[in-house]
Amino acid sequence: MSTTKMQAKPKSRLWGWLTSIRLTVFLLLILAAVAILGAVLPQDQPAEFYASRFGEIWGAVIWRSGLAYIYFSIFPPWFLGPVTLLAMNILACLIRGLPRAWRRAFTPLSGEAILSLPPRASLQWPRETDPREAVAGIWRRELGRSRRQILPGKEVFFHETGRFRPLGPYLVHAALLFILAGGLIGKFWGIEGHLRLMQGEAAQSFVVGETEKPLGFQVRLDRFQVQFYEEGGIPKEFRSDLTFTQGGRELKATCRVNEPVSFGGFTFYQADYGTQLKGQVRLQVLQGPRRESLQAPLRQWLTLPGGQGQIMVIEGEANLQGFGPAVQIAYKNGPEHPLFFWVLKDHPEVAEPIGPYQFALESANFEMYSGLEVNRDPGVPWVYLGFILFLPGFYLAFFRPHQCWALVLEKSPQGDWQGRLLGSSPRAREDFDLRQARLLEELKRGTPS
Repeated sequence: MSTTKMQAKPKSRLWGWLTSIRLTVFLLLILAAVAILGAVLPQDQPAEFYASRFGEIWGAVIWRSGLAYIYFSIFPPWFLGPVTLLAMNILACLIRGLPRAWRRAFTPLSGEAILSLPPRASLQWPRETDPREAVAGIWRRELGRSRRQILPGKEVFFHETGRFRPLGPYLVHAALLFILAGGLIGKFWGIEGHLRLMQGEAAQSFVVGETEKPLGFQVRLDRFQVQFYEEGGIPKEFRSDLTFTQGGRELKATCRVNEPVSFGGFTFYQADYGTQLKGQVRLQVLQGPRRESLQAPLRQWLTLPGGQGQIMVIEGEANLQGFGPAVQIAYKNGPEHPLFFWVLKDHPEVAEPIGPYQFALESANFEMYSGLEVNRDPGVPWVYLGFILFLPGFYLAFFRPHQCWALVLEKSPQGDWQGRLLGSSPRAREDFDLRQARLLEELKRGTPS
């Protein structure tokens, strides 16, 4: 017998630790501390950044411990460990308490349990008065629908509210589990990428990191529109009119900021917009008294007149910080590192000589693109289910206190009627006392007012 106790003891200790509120508080504190560190420490930077900012030792500690990518790691150890333990803690509490709460909620109190409620007051009616119908009316008016039970020598009026309250905390536990499960499912099986489309352009894939992922259907940008406020030039609204095509099925939809569009298991968000160069750029190259026009393709090295260097047009902006059209150019002469600079079409006076050359932008064609964030998160339904469960859980736990009322009527040997008011309420004592005072006042009158 002692051997059995000794074998059961470690299991009992582990179960007690796993279902303890101390573990819950401890894990929540750890998660809060990790969240603060993730907000304070710069995230997803190279190791050299942390070494230069925090020193060699502390930089190496931050980088190797994973604190540098708390929110960006595929398997975030600083979150995954505590969140997994928290899920086990919640699940253990659910397994331990839910069956008992279920039985309590769906098992009516027996007559014996009703008669054992704490006494609250004693009442008496004269022999010639039969209070039963009057009491039934008072009971119904003050407490609502009630049970009426005939016992040997007694008649009992019984009312119970908040009977399903014990289920409230466990609905909240289940809601938390669904939310945690949804977050983990989205983390490990969700996909998030970016898609850039020109007007009239169609795509069947999007970019995740540096990898292209197939959509399984085609999405086309029919029209992109952007509206600005009259003062300040701040964007008022930008929207993409999209057409989705899959297996002969076609759907037209408009994607706006905060109004995503879903199709084929993916959700498209209006993330950004911009302009990019279309076709070749026409530059004017000055070398001393010599002036020459040059057609420069995008992202291709081009030898300059005179052979004293090469240039590459990197990118362009239709309105660079309000100064008009501009292109960014890389210049190199020999093996040295390229020099990057901007050339403004409307402000040629700000151009500085680059080596023996000076550049001016003659013409450039720009077209506007729409930047869409593409997301597929299989954990979203689980999160929604969790939040839906929160509502009845909080309502039952905080707004439906458990109260029991009973009035036992019986005749004395002298023939008069005697009553005992019984009741209990573990919580909401103020409401219970007020209801008791009203109930006693009505009962002492003998008839409903």
